[in-house]
Amino acid sequence: QVSTCPGYSSDQGNVWYRHRSRRQATMSVGNAALPTADRRGKWLDRYIGWHVDRPFAVCGGCCCFLFVLMLASVGLGCMDIAQRDGAWNILDAEATQTHMALKLARDASTTSDPSILKDIVAGRRLSSPSFRHEFSSMPRQLSRANEARHGRRLADDETKETLFVFYKSDKAASGTVFTPQRLREMCLLERNWVNVMRSDILAWEFVDSAVALFYGSGAEPKFRKMNLTENWACEELTQASVDETVAVILGDVKKEGAKSTYGRFIHPQFADTGMSSVTRTYIQVKVKEADAVKIPETVLEYLGKQNGFFQDGLFHSSAYMGEEDRFVQMGEVRVRVLSSATDEFATMVQPDFLLALLSVIVVFVVLWVYLNSYFLACMGMYQIIASMPVAALLYKMFGIDYFEFLHILVVYLVLGIGADDIFVLLDTFRHVGEELAPVETEGRYSRDVLHEIVKKTWIRTAGAIFNTSFTTAMAFMSCSGSKAMPMRTCGWYAAIAILLNYVFTITFSPAFMVIWHQHIQGKRCCCPSLRLREEAEPAKGGATVKEKKLNIVETFLDKVYIPAMQWKAGPTRPVPLAVALIMLAVAIQGVYFCSQLTPPRTEEVWFPQNHMLMEISDFMGSSFNTPAHDGYTVIEVFWGIEGLDGSDINIYYPEEESGKVKFDSTFDLSTPEAQEFVLDTCERLKELPCDLAGCDNAGTGKLMLQADSAGDSCFLRDFKAWSNGTLPTGADFLPKLIAFRDNAEETAYTGELLDGEVDYKKDIGIVNGQLRFAVIKIRSTMSEVTPFARGQEVSDLIAAFVAERGASAPAALKSIKFGGQIFAGFDLSQELLSGLFQGCAIAVPIAFIVLLASTRNIVLSIYAVLSVGAIVLCVLGFCKSAMDWDLGIGEAIAGVIVIGYSVDYVVHLAHIYCEARHLGLEKREERAEFAVRNMGSTVFAGAITTAGSGAVMFFCFFYFFIKMAILICVTIMFSFLFSLGFFMSVVWLIGPEGTFGDIPVPAFLGGRLSQTSKIQVQEAKKVEAPAMPMPPSEVKEVEV
Repeated sequence: QVSTCPGYSSDQGNVWYRHRSRRQATMSVGNAALPTADRRGKWLDRYIGWHVDRPFAVCGGCCCFLFVLMLASVGLGCMDIAQRDGAWNILDAEATQTHMALKLARDASTTSDPSILKDIVAGRRLSSPSFRHEFSSMPRQLSRANEARHGRRLADDETKETLFVFYKSDKAASGTVFTPQRLREMCLLERNWVNVMRSDILAWEFVDSAVALFYGSGAEPKFRKMNLTENWACEELTQASVDETVAVILGDVKKEGAKSTYGRFIHPQFADTGMSSVTRTYIQVKVKEADAVKIPETVLEYLGKQNGFFQDGLFHSSAYMGEEDRFVQMGEVRVRVLSSATDEFATMVQPDFLLALLSVIVVFVVLWVYLNSYFLACMGMYQIIASMPVAALLYKMFGIDYFEFLHILVVYLVLGIGADDIFVLLDTFRHVGEELAPVETEGRYSRDVLHEIVKKTWIRTAGAIFNTSFTTAMAFMSCSGSKAMPMRTCGWYAAIAILLNYVFTITFSPAFMVIWHQHIQGKRCCCPSLRLREEAEPAKGGATVKEKKLNIVETFLDKVYIPAMQWKAGPTRPVPLAVALIMLAVAIQGVYFCSQLTPPRTEEVWFPQNHMLMEISDFMGSSFNTPAHDGYTVIEVFWGIEGLDGSDINIYYPEEESGKVKFDSTFDLSTPEAQEFVLDTCERLKELPCDLAGCDNAGTGKLMLQADSAGDSCFLRDFKAWSNGTLPTGADFLPKLIAFRDNAEETAYTGELLDGEVDYKKDIGIVNGQLRFAVIKIRSTMSEVTPFARGQEVSDLIAAFVAERGASAPAALKSIKFGGQIFAGFDLSQELLSGLFQGCAIAVPIAFIVLLASTRNIVLSIYAVLSVGAIVLCVLGFCKSAMDWDLGIGEAIAGVIVIGYSVDYVVHLAHIYCEARHLGLEKREERAEFAVRNMGSTVFAGAITTAGSGAVMFFCFFYFFIKMAILICVTIMFSFLFSLGFFMSVVWLIGPEGTFGDIPVPAFLGGRLSQTSKIQVQEAKKVEAPAMPMPPSEVKEVEV
């Protein structure tokens, strides 16, 4: 074995082989002679010489240079998080383009300034934000209403906000919430809120309180109101008084059914039982933006809830955390709160990012323990951390001006990958030292010996780490094909950071490795000493080499793993055969469950299960006889817009450069035929049936929400009523339509279901005095948080309706389209799902190409790429088999990010297996053992570091980060099992021997090197290691 050969020093045991045209140097190491790869050029000798001769200067210079780059990155704001409107738009998707075009058209319709109008039509200016995808499950009614309906505009520092307070009888939702004690508790809560907020409220826009039904003044409960300017008494009511009010409500519900005014306050079973376990209060107010946050905080503080660390079993908890039913107890009643003034995502994401610091600590501890050196751990962590701001600086220099919360996830990824690079370097240094210069006593190597060891380490490490770094970086670069700009840029940033870690490992790390070896190794001090360690005494011929101290992982590999894999029972090796078959079965089940993955069937999960916002739309839809309409999608059908010209869109600032709207030049509503067609479309849309799972229509079978007020808006029907029942035609049409648009009050023609949604100035598009587009709309039965799979079915239903109407439309109305903010969101969901499979399809072939280039062995490359493919499939299968996840947005994003993790360990082992042949090991058993001894503990340490870094996200608040933690840990687990289990078992059984499977490589690509090395090693085996230095006459010359 190479590791048992006599020692080597600069003045003994040299055997030189010379080629006539180029020199190849080989060091005598007893029974084997190892090439030092002089063909890489004299520059490598000089480069290694700098690290060996002046390690403090090189290390200090690198530290200072990286520090300057980090300061530049921070100073230029390269890592400043930006959340920009429209960043997640899929710009070439039809629904998104339609939505953006309608936005631009509406902006053009609501301005009269010619210069501004020119910019809007050209796409250079938007008066309202374009579609913004939030990673949140909050329904649309939670987003801020930046503008009220026509006639009630808001000042720049004002906003309209809503507050929902839901009440429930008990955890089991049994009995009735309408009892004297519970009603008093509800009254006290709302009284406290009104008293605290009264001075901050600019206007009471809408108050719809369950408390007012019982405590308010008025003849009938539905007309009762609370005096908002006085302090309420909130005395406990008599049971008779409560029963009387409940009887009135019950009678109205039985008479009116779903259209009852009281439907929004009672449970659907109230008509049958006379009891409602739930009720609610809805309030809309106008306040200053600075005071908006007080709206929910006042209620939550009354309930004793607030944000804080180490609450509810979480690292950082939200005030919106409830119990299992997502309610909190308040006296005799349970309460749940919802408000549009809450930006829960922005509030809670910052503490989650702080956990990245904990990941740094975890990785540092693993580095310290494994490397057994505080100095190496500090320098390695400095190098890893520096790679992130420096990567952001390069990222921005390439013209990529976007950095958001998704990019912060790269911290967790790079920590593990960077630590793995350092492990490879230091382990290779130790193994090469044992191979080339075994010693009898501990100490530093002589200068020449250290130079050769560092050089050999650099060559082997540079190749090994390049393979994994390039493969992983390319896996992240597969995001380049994503149409979602944040995903695309995140992939670029991750790839740059990973490649920088590779560069730092082969430039910066050798210097501090030399400092450690010469001054610190074997010491417990934290700082390097200026004094050199004593020089080690090399092992003499026949002397006993000091036995290497193995760590616990190496002991397991040496005493258990390798003997088990080597053990033969007759002609076979039963252990690797059994392990290979078991892992093959695991891969097959992974394939099966991966095939069972489907698009999301339920609402996306972003918060903990007991968060008050979780499944809020489903709760509102199923708990009340007439659901709160704000949680349902407004679907718009319009004419006059052909599409969007997106050629000039600035992808990094989409809210500033949003494309150009293309109007239909043939659009005309002045003819009776066109008017009749639009009116007929309004009626057909109202009656459009929908029996799909995405329509929450409670048995009505309609796409439009059915209630006691109209759920549709048809401007032409309203115009006809405003014109005393007749529609003008020809030249009279446009002037009268403009007069209607400017003077009519929307509330006179639309009901509560579309309150705030109808604005004639935006729905009747007058641009430069011409009618350019027109919009009709309905409040649908499709929830704002409908899952992608169900929502896409509804979208297809509406698309079929629009296509049918377009086919029968007159020539002037052929440009009929439909839109809605939710449909643009479906484009994003579809793209993220496609990106996941695209990433898999790119990562595996790239891994195969890199393996083929590095090993130059087709057989070994096939084994390795099969292992990588099995890892990816098993991880995706785990999502279904163990977690029962669908392929939602969170899974798609997390899946793309962790694809890069699946290749590292297999590539490491494949590379070192190939390297073994160049060191004279021809048999598969020898090469497999060499690979495990040299890389087994490194793989284990890398797995622990990466999994530990990712596991920190288990403490995060957002479930998305918890999914990331699960997927990272599972990926590492399968990568570890398939690398040391399946891959090594296969090569132990049927791995390539000798030159079997090798690909012929032309001389100009390095083929001569491979052949030269082989001849050198074979010739060196014939030379016995001399006990004394060889005289010059003994030097041999070999022809190649």
